[in-house]
Amino acid sequence: MSISSAEEYLLELLNPSDEQGKRKTALLQATFDVIAELGFEGLRTRAVADRAGVNVATLHYYFPGKQALIEGVAQFLGAKFVALHGPPPEPSGFAALDRLRQEFSDGRYYFDHEPDLLMVLQEFTMRGRRDPEVQKVVEMMYGHWRDNLEKMVRAGLAEGTFRSELDPEETLAMLHCVFLGASTRQENDFGDVQRAVERWLLTEAIWQATRGAEQ
Repeated sequence: MSISSAEEYLLELLNPSDEQGKRKTALLQATFDVIAELGFEGLRTRAVADRAGVNVATLHYYFPGKQALIEGVAQFLGAKFVALHGPPPEPSGFAALDRLRQEFSDGRYYFDHEPDLLMVLQEFTMRGRRDPEVQKVVEMMYGHWRDNLEKMVRAGLAEGTFRSELDPEETLAMLHCVFLGASTRQENDFGDVQRAVERWLLTEAIWQATRGAEQ
């Protein structure tokens, strides 16, 4: 599967090839770890520098201010979401349905194996409600994901996989809430949520066909 230039940039952020890039990534990982452990309330440049094993002057060389550091770790978080995925679902023969199932597979994977990803994402979301500058970063961070969800919804409607009476914008808003809500649950019940979402989205014929294939 081809990736965009933006995704290439994010993946390079996780695995830089030069020493300067590696130092920057180490600082972003340290910032990520501080937010996961202490939340935004505990985010201090000295705490990040200490965790990364550098002095504050070195941190400020790469990130002149706290906002630059926040924007950097938002990109770092986005890179992790681009790079890390759950196992691909068994092909159903319907592209939009497979894309939907991959979203649930990813959610299970993050919940079980990368809980800090979800923790830091929640920290950004909550902080953005009180901080307009952080909210700008949150909107940027969610933008790529929402674009992909929208493409999935419109493709599902166009190919006849999703019910034709669904409104694309309302469906997108509902899915956005479902996935965000599932990520904040205290237990892994993605299977139940997935079945309910599929029952809602799929045409009756495809729902019956896919149920039969799973039995």
